[in-house]
Amino acid sequence: EGHGTGTKAGDPREAAAISQVFGQRLDAPIATRGPLYVGSIKTVIGHLEGAAGLAGILKASAMVQHGVIAPNLLFNRLNPAVEPYYNGLHVPTQTLPWPELPNGVPRRVSVNSFGFGGSNVHAIIEQYNNSSIRSHAEGTIVSNGAWGPVTPFVFSALSEASLVAQLQAYSDHLGRHEELDPHDLAWTLQSRRSEFATKASFSASTISQLKSKIDTKLAEVTHLGPPDPAYLGVFTGQGAQW
Repeated sequence: EGHGTGTKAGDPREAAAISQVFGQRLDAPIATRGPLYVGSIKTVIGHLEGAAGLAGILKASAMVQHGVIAPNLLFNRLNPAVEPYYNGLHVPTQTLPWPELPNGVPRRVSVNSFGFGGSNVHAIIEQYNNSSIRSHAEGTIVSNGAWGPVTPFVFSALSEASLVAQLQAYSDHLGRHEELDPHDLAWTLQSRRSEFATKASFSASTISQLKSKIDTKLAEVTHLGPPDPAYLGVFTGQGAQW
């Protein structure tokens, strides 16, 4: 997933970087390795400025999850400055199924994002195998001993005061019922409870450990006033707008 600056200088440099990184792979016969698909969501939705990298992450995540390669729009002619680096690359112009992979090899997408002033980022999105979650849903019995980490225990409420009261109630309940299955509780909190803006989350492998963390959090509560305001600066990358 390329950033796709769309500029005379930017696109050839990104293409050169991709070619340099994957060059050894691209030198192999295409029949044995398949093409390296390169695209950019910018051709579909335009420039999102401060959110451009997030859009690329969302696209990559969706492709990995659904096993499809999303197309580029409006690709009619290859930029001559990019052509020297195009060997082994392919810009898809229609939706394609993900190529078959050997057993145990996950789908992966590399995502480029180039910010103003040289704040360059590269992220690798990899397919998640949730077989452990499916096994539990199908009835696997898990003891509530120290059997390893579980998914987060997520609590939410309409206000901080309500959240504090909820945590106190859970602490009291867990103190009386240490026999509860922590995995069942984590799943119930995430899947069978309404989600509100004010949240607290904990990781624990036993009920007693969870209660201890809740009690520690409750002891840290000093006031219920509104949080101090925060500031966020968004730089568009266009010098004339500074």
